[in-house]
Amino acid sequence: MIRYPDLIRKHAFQTPDKLATVFEGRSQTWAALNARVHGMAQALVDLRVEPGDRVACLGMNSHWMVEMYFVPSIIGALIVPVNYRLSEDEMVQLVGDCTPQVLFVDRHFQAQAAALMARCASLKTLIFADWDAPEIVTDALIYDDIIVPGVAEDAFENRASKSDETKALFYTSGTTGVPKGVMLSHSNMLANAMGTGPIYQYSSADVLLLSGPLFHLGTGSRVYTSVFYGTTNVIQPKFQIEEFMGLIQRHGVTTMTMVPTMLQMILDHPDFAQFDFSSLRCITYGSAPMPVALIQRCMELIPDVTFCQGYGMTEAAPNLCVLPIEDHIPVDGQLPKLASVGRPIAASDLRIVREDGTPVAQGETGELIIRGPQVMNGYWNRPEETAKALRGGFYWTGDAGYRDEDGYVYLAGRTKEMIISGGENVYPIETENCLSKHPAVAASAVIGLPHEKWGEMVSAVVSLKPGAQASGEDLIAHCRAKIAHYKAPKRIEIWESLPLNPANKIDKIAIKARLLEAGDD
Repeated sequence: MIRYPDLIRKHAFQTPDKLATVFEGRSQTWAALNARVHGMAQALVDLRVEPGDRVACLGMNSHWMVEMYFVPSIIGALIVPVNYRLSEDEMVQLVGDCTPQVLFVDRHFQAQAAALMARCASLKTLIFADWDAPEIVTDALIYDDIIVPGVAEDAFENRASKSDETKALFYTSGTTGVPKGVMLSHSNMLANAMGTGPIYQYSSADVLLLSGPLFHLGTGSRVYTSVFYGTTNVIQPKFQIEEFMGLIQRHGVTTMTMVPTMLQMILDHPDFAQFDFSSLRCITYGSAPMPVALIQRCMELIPDVTFCQGYGMTEAAPNLCVLPIEDHIPVDGQLPKLASVGRPIAASDLRIVREDGTPVAQGETGELIIRGPQVMNGYWNRPEETAKALRGGFYWTGDAGYRDEDGYVYLAGRTKEMIISGGENVYPIETENCLSKHPAVAASAVIGLPHEKWGEMVSAVVSLKPGAQASGEDLIAHCRAKIAHYKAPKRIEIWESLPLNPANKIDKIAIKARLLEAGDD
């Protein structure tokens, strides 16, 4: 099967002068993109990067980051996007797991890069990519200076990764609280592009706005889909409302992916009416349900825009299901399928089963399992966890749901207890582990509570050791110093003891019910 560098070469040959990327007022064509990725591939070879090695990238969205999505695979190496919201200790843990020898960084994270270079034995070379010279990492190589000109497209055919070989590691936290590197191939990404693109009605005429973080496959998968179709990518370093609206107007953006809270923030912005959104064709969204009132408001304020919802996870590159355009168009004022996550994408064998793998009846809740070309190769250096997740040829998602009479899938819960807050996945065990390290904490339970803006709010109930003292504010500050801020609780209550269920485990169902009954009091 074709690989992603092959697609870049195809566009460079067929439409060399068409814009591939637009970033901070500067544009590059497909021909330029092709030359740069091959020139940087040669630079990595000169730095002794070998097939199978990892190249870590720590930066906000940029055309350099988009290029690095493809460069390592040209020489058979693996790209590892690093979540810049992680704490320094969490970044060290991630780097220690995948042991890259090269770290790419931009101006926003020079201090973190310097710390990683000092603390991580595997890291040998730091590459700085930005418009201006570095201020902190003065010993770094400069990305644009080391690109080798005039490199032949076929120079690395004996090194390039094959279509089914791992080309990227995207890290996702697991229920154990330890980040896991999800091994994804060219074929995985191509299967996602081919499964979702026709539903989203992508074409080479589209102008795609990349605003969500590229360390996250929710936006990252769109880079791969855009290269499949040869769209133009307008890149925003990070989501900022006014700049976001300006980019849509200035560049005639036709499609973008968002979480519903982002869309709500745009519509609520006092300057919303001053921007021209007439170019928009389709908004895709995920990570949280779309309120009916929000879609109706969008249809009123942004006429002719259509919607699609994607449901998935990193291990599936990432889409399992899509709720298509037609199910976002009200009929007699109703949207009967909006509560679902849609139907499986092409070439996906999605089943809902009991613990023993036998299928459930229509309307009965079970675990979602998936078999298809988009399913990962496994977890990096975790054979036992890979074997547990990939059983009988299927990936066992840990999500619970059911199907209706029309084949639409509805999520009934998350067997892994994952909290989705503002589009970010938070696993309670990570936050509970952090709380347990506070000297005053005896026990804790972390749950997600409904939140109007963020979908769910990370919340905790804690009991203290005899004689110990700590406030909720103290414990929140402790977490924010140790883990990414979005994983830290926004609300902590101190209880004398935590309720137990008949199995003598902390009863999170009872805790959540009590908190919901109490409300904000």
